[in-house]
Amino acid sequence: MDMPNTAPELDYYRRRQYQAGWQDLLDIMISGIAENAGDEDRRQFLNLMGGRLADRFPLSPAETVGDFEDQINRLWSQFHWGFVTLHPGETHLTLQHQAFPTAAAGAQPEQWYAGLAAVLEGAYAQWLLAQGGQPHVALQWQQDSAEGTMTFSYQNSL
Repeated sequence: MDMPNTAPELDYYRRRQYQAGWQDLLDIMISGIAENAGDEDRRQFLNLMGGRLADRFPLSPAETVGDFEDQINRLWSQFHWGFVTLHPGETHLTLQHQAFPTAAAGAQPEQWYAGLAAVLEGAYAQWLLAQGGQPHVALQWQQDSAEGTMTFSYQNSL
């Protein structure tokens, strides 16, 4: 369960989030996909699964970025998947997801991290689209995210 963390408290909460069986199954699925598909195919498939998760758990139309953030965090709290902080800029939105679930014992942490990031990327992209976002505006995981944080950037690349 070696996931990057920024403080002993965060590590403690991550360990408490661990759900034997479910995280093991998800890890087996992520590693199985990695063994049978390239990185980009794995990312696209897990993105699709994240989008379907967002479709299964739709959010109400948000009037503010804060309202949108609160709705997502209520859901993540139910899942025990951590929380997100949204940082709007003039031309972009940065999403910082913290306290995400740890990898199962015996998992390859890099694969787990990338797989979970792909699922979150798909979910966030779908929710942003449902809030009125445009399909051509990309949401992308920033692989150089700070330790203990998955950072996603929502920005029009045109």
